[in-house]
Amino acid sequence: MKADRAGVVIRSVAGVLLALIGWTGPGTVHPAMAQSPDLPPVAEAVRASGPIVIDGTLGDPAWAEAVPVTHFRQREPDEGAPVSQPTEVRILYDDDALYIGARLTDTLGVTTRLGRRDMALMDSDWFGVSLDSSEDRRTAFRFQANPGGVQRDAIVTTGGGGESVDLSWDPVWEVATTVDDDGWTVEMRIPFSQLRFRSGDTPEWGLQIERIIGRRSEEAHFAFVPRSEPGGVPSYGRLAGLGAIDPGQRLELLPYMAVRGEYVDPGANPFRSDREHGADMGVDLLYRLSGDLTFNATVNPDFGQVEVDPAVVNLGVYETFFPERRPFFVEGSDIFDFTGNTSGGRLFHSRRIGRPPEIGAPTAQADVPSSTPILAAGKLTGRVGDGLALGVLSALTGRVEGRYLSEEGTVERMTVAPLTNHLAIRTRRNLRGGASSYGIAASSVVRRTDTPEVEAQLHGSAWTGGIDFRHEWSDRRWRLTGSVAGSHVRGSEEAIARTQRASHHFFQRPDADHLDYDPTRTTLGGYSTGITLTRQAGERWRGSLAGALTSPGYEVNDLGFATRTDRRDLQGTLTRQETRPGEHIRDWSVTADVRHEENFAGERVQRRYALRGGFRHLDYWSAGFALQHGARALDDRSTRGGPLMIRPSESVAALEVGSDPRRSVAGFVSTAVLRDEEGASGWEVGGRVQLRPSPRWNLSVGPYVSSGRIAAQYIGTVPDAGAEETFGAHYLFAPLDFTQLRTDLRLDATLAPRLTLELFAQPLIFAFDYDEVGALARPGTFEFEPWEGNLPALDRTLRSLVGNAVLRWEWRPGSTLYLAWQQRRQGFGDEGRFSFRDDVSGIFGTGSDNILVAKMTYWINP
Repeated sequence: MKADRAGVVIRSVAGVLLALIGWTGPGTVHPAMAQSPDLPPVAEAVRASGPIVIDGTLGDPAWAEAVPVTHFRQREPDEGAPVSQPTEVRILYDDDALYIGARLTDTLGVTTRLGRRDMALMDSDWFGVSLDSSEDRRTAFRFQANPGGVQRDAIVTTGGGGESVDLSWDPVWEVATTVDDDGWTVEMRIPFSQLRFRSGDTPEWGLQIERIIGRRSEEAHFAFVPRSEPGGVPSYGRLAGLGAIDPGQRLELLPYMAVRGEYVDPGANPFRSDREHGADMGVDLLYRLSGDLTFNATVNPDFGQVEVDPAVVNLGVYETFFPERRPFFVEGSDIFDFTGNTSGGRLFHSRRIGRPPEIGAPTAQADVPSSTPILAAGKLTGRVGDGLALGVLSALTGRVEGRYLSEEGTVERMTVAPLTNHLAIRTRRNLRGGASSYGIAASSVVRRTDTPEVEAQLHGSAWTGGIDFRHEWSDRRWRLTGSVAGSHVRGSEEAIARTQRASHHFFQRPDADHLDYDPTRTTLGGYSTGITLTRQAGERWRGSLAGALTSPGYEVNDLGFATRTDRRDLQGTLTRQETRPGEHIRDWSVTADVRHEENFAGERVQRRYALRGGFRHLDYWSAGFALQHGARALDDRSTRGGPLMIRPSESVAALEVGSDPRRSVAGFVSTAVLRDEEGASGWEVGGRVQLRPSPRWNLSVGPYVSSGRIAAQYIGTVPDAGAEETFGAHYLFAPLDFTQLRTDLRLDATLAPRLTLELFAQPLIFAFDYDEVGALARPGTFEFEPWEGNLPALDRTLRSLVGNAVLRWEWRPGSTLYLAWQQRRQGFGDEGRFSFRDDVSGIFGTGSDNILVAKMTYWINP
């Protein structure tokens, strides 16, 4: 019996290893792959013999001359099967534009929905084309429409094992649709001026055509790729037949005018009134230096219509990450992506440009702007020669002056943000038809440190640079990526000392012999490097192995984002999946991963084991789970620059169940529980309900409630020469009981095809109640001694509400009128006791800050 069991184990392990290297047994072929041709499919574009009117009818005689594309195969739900409804697509072109016409038969009824541009796909039918016009087998321009005429457009990038979709790109193109008893028809006009390609030659672009039938959750593609394969832009078919074409107009201008009213509670700010008004102007410019090299610039940009960041309660040691939302920086940002690693963070994070001033006023009665103005920014992106992608971004932010009331009662002024230039450069060379690449990235931040406060707190200059590579082989089933990056910052002794003491460095740790805190330094440098091997395709097994080193002095936060330094880590994942439907389950997967981290002294700071998985039922409801265990380790961060302490072992379990997303009422519910060996515990229950009562309305409500106990929450550090065992200071902690309630509400209403209203609101209540405060007894323990010092009252309740409303009207192609309202309320209760009735009334009893913005843009294409 034991021998049989050993044989089973050996065969199982051997099966995993054989699967990872690509062996599936003699003669075993995925049934969908067996039907796939060796060569990509080709569609033929025909020059239009006459004018084409975009009216959604295909009534112009020129359409009859086009060669129809009728062969489409399902990726979902019946993988590899022909499209379930007849589909016919024709492609024409003239000197100025590409024309796509499609007849999408559906005798069982068309499903449509109205919404804002770039709305989620939801339960509607959709039709789309993606064009790899730069022919780099990495980047494509996607154009989609649904039967209601809603437009979606995006820049799609394949790389790093997945596909990224940039919906901030808003080209000017036309679409018209009609719906009848037998289906629907769509016509698209895509100007060549909105694409990137080399002019003057006869191109053969990458092409993907997709049809989505909402009621079946059906996805049918022109260039079919099984779900077990990587897919993406490299797997597109080809568009032939285009003659010599030219991008046309090279210059586009988008000037804007905005008026702004701020109605705020001045609070402790004696320099503001409760009503302030202003007006502003600016312009965005786009110029095509060549067919595939574009220059974008913005002067005095305004982002008042961008959705506000949600409120976050951060009790940890690291900075909260917020994604970029501003269109100028999001659009085309994929070119600046750098192959990072599992610990080094991001080399470039555009949210650093225009961030809130980093220098605070010395008193509470102060007037400091909430952001730094961007005077001008420029971006050069595109392709130079064969396979070389180029991205250059430069931005100049202005000097910001703050005012404050000194302790003597006089009004003083100080610089809270200096004149600063930000520069990021990225190049990438594609090889082997995009299957391999290598690149270089560099960035710099240069500040004018001409005042004492700036010189003492900010770097005068910061530089980063790195090289990365990606190599895919075996039909892109395997991928190897790696990178090496370095950093160098320069500044005054005070500024570099502040950096050494920052939360992601803590050079001052008294028991860290491998760190050298030197308050006389004027420079600091470091590196981060990593490599990852990934099995990114396969019918059943996938996985990865990764390792990284990030030195203690690595500092990229002037124009990047990193929270981990002084780290050596290893990580591995293994996934077992099934993509072919069974008797009850449509697909499922289970992933196991393990991660190990230690610092450069060899002290283990984390070891985590996780198992997660999920499935979709044949009826499209789904469920997922996650189990995670963190082993007991050392913690070199929680004392905020003090000695090591124990990180208790903890275990987390989570479960989520979701309904069929095609229904008019859909949603999910999730729950999670946590416990650790020192008595910490917690739970969370949340979910989201999506209501679609009509094709014009979309409402989602997402409540979350959580409660728990943190065994030791950091309070502060009190110097005491007598505390010899803890290196001359008391490191104070206390158990913390908390309750949090948060709700995310979104409403999208389509008042007319190009007139939409978007509402977002997030109320938040966070009550925290501390127990007795203790001081860390000895380094390397989780033991605390009573501490009787004086501390201010710690128990409080945060009550917050943030939200905005945006009315958007595209009054002519490319030109938009925005009316935006932002509101923020925030206050504190004096007790850490959660009371739903008192806390909700407390939110609305708090003074509100309201900002109203009206902005109009006008697209000019001379």
